[in-house]
Amino acid sequence: MSDQNSKTIDDYKNAVQLLENALQRERNSKKLLEQKLDEKAQQRLDENKEFLKAYQEATSRQIQLQFLSMLNQGMISDRSLKEMFDSYCHNLQQLLEQCPVFLASLTKQTSWQLQQLPTPSSSWQRIDLTTRLEDELTHLISHDQQHWHRQELNGEDPFSTLFHNSTMLFYVISISKSQQRIILLDINHYCYSDDFKNTLRVSGQSFTTAINKRMTEIELSYNNQKLKHTLSTLKKTQQQLAHNDKMASLGQLSAGIAHEINNPIGYVASNLGVLTDYFEIYKNTLNVLSNSLTDKEQEIDPLLSYALEDTPPLIEACKTGVDRVAAIVNSLKTFSRKEQDEFGEVNINDAINSAIEIVWNQLKYEHQLNMQLTPKLPVIHGNFGQLQQVFVNLFVNASHAMSEKGELTVMSQVIADEIEITVSDTGCGIEQKNIKRLFEPFYTTKKENEGTGLGLSVSYAIIEKHDANISVNSALDKGTTFTLRFPIPD
Repeated sequence: MSDQNSKTIDDYKNAVQLLENALQRERNSKKLLEQKLDEKAQQRLDENKEFLKAYQEATSRQIQLQFLSMLNQGMISDRSLKEMFDSYCHNLQQLLEQCPVFLASLTKQTSWQLQQLPTPSSSWQRIDLTTRLEDELTHLISHDQQHWHRQELNGEDPFSTLFHNSTMLFYVISISKSQQRIILLDINHYCYSDDFKNTLRVSGQSFTTAINKRMTEIELSYNNQKLKHTLSTLKKTQQQLAHNDKMASLGQLSAGIAHEINNPIGYVASNLGVLTDYFEIYKNTLNVLSNSLTDKEQEIDPLLSYALEDTPPLIEACKTGVDRVAAIVNSLKTFSRKEQDEFGEVNINDAINSAIEIVWNQLKYEHQLNMQLTPKLPVIHGNFGQLQQVFVNLFVNASHAMSEKGELTVMSQVIADEIEITVSDTGCGIEQKNIKRLFEPFYTTKKENEGTGLGLSVSYAIIEKHDANISVNSALDKGTTFTLRFPIPD
C-alpha cells in the first residue's frame, strides 16, 4: 500500500509540475504579448504626437499665411494711412493671441500721441503720456526701421505702467521726415518658431513698403494737382499775353487810323457847319426875291420847294454820322493812349449812378431797374469818366440783350480786400463759344450796322488800367452777369 501511495503522490507532483510549467509558459506569453502591445501603443502614441505637432504647425502656418494674405489685400486697396494702420494692428492682434497693441504717433509739432487697442473687437483708446514715456518713445525711433525689436521690461521701465507682460516688441515706421509711427506689442514671451518670427519680419517690411508706396501716391497726387494749377495759370498767362500783344498791335494800328481819319473828319464837320450857314443865306435870298416877284413868278418849281425842306434834315443826318465816326475814333484812341487822364479818389457808386442817368431814357420805358448798392463803399484810385464809360457800355449792352419787360440788376459790395460790382440782365444770354471773344476789338454778336464791337474791348482796356478784372457768366435764354472786381487801396 505504501508503494502505491508513493506512486500516486509522485504522479500528483508530476501533474502539478506540468501545470506550473504550462502556467509559466502562459505567463511568459502574456508578458511578451503585453510588451508587444505596449510597444505598439507607444509607436502609435509617437505617431499621434508627430501628427499633432504637424497639425499644430500647419494650423499656425495657415494663420500666418492668412495674416500675410490680409496684409497684401490691405496694401493693394485704396485706403487712407489711418485705415492701413488700423487694419495691420488688428491683424497683428489676432495673430499674436489677442495681445494688446499700442500705436505711438509723432506729429510735426514734435509731440507724441499714444493709443491702445485692448481687444480685437474694441476701438483705439487714447492714453495720456508722461514725460518719461515721451522721452522713451523718442529714443525708440532711433532703432532700425526694418526689423522687429524686443525689449525686456522691468519695474523701472516707463512702459511697465502700461504693459501687463514683461516683453515688448516694437516696430518703427517712418511716414515722412516730420512724422514717425511706432507699433508696440505687449506679449508674454518670444518663444515663437523661426517661421513665425519670419512672418512677423516679412509683414513689417511689407507694411513699411505699403506705407511708402501710399505716401508716394499721395505726394504724386499733390504734385499732380500743383502741376494742373500751374498749367492752368500758365494758360491764363499765355492768353493774357496774347491778348496784351493783340491790344498792343491794335494800339499801333488804331493810332495811325485815328490820325488819318481825324483830319478828314475835322474838315467834313467844319464844312457841314459852313454849309448850314450857306443854306440859311440861300433861303433868305430866295425869300427876298420871292417878295418882288408876281404871283405867277412866285410859282416856284415843286422840286425846289422839296429840296429846301429836305436839305436841313440831310445836313443834320450828316452831322450825326460825322459825330458817330468821331466817337469811334475816340474809342480807338483808348487802345493806343497811355494813361494821361488824371486819376484820383473815386466812389464807384457815384460812377454807377451817373451812368444810369445817362442811359435812363433807354431803360425806363421797357425794363425794370434793380439797384442794390452798398452805401459808403471805400474809394478807389481811378478815373471817374472812364469808369462811367464802362458802366454805360454794360448798361446799354444789357438793354439791347433784353426784350420788353426785362430786368437789370446792379449790385455793389465789399468782399475781402476788393469791391465787387455785378451787372446782371435777363436777356437772351451768350453762347459759351462766344464768351471768350467778347473782349476782342471789333467782335460783336449784334446785327450788322448795330454795333462796332468796341464797347466791351474799350471797357476791358479801362478795367486793366485800374488794376481790376472783369469776368462773364452767361446762360442762353436766361441772362448774363458781368462781374468787376476793383482792389481797395491800402
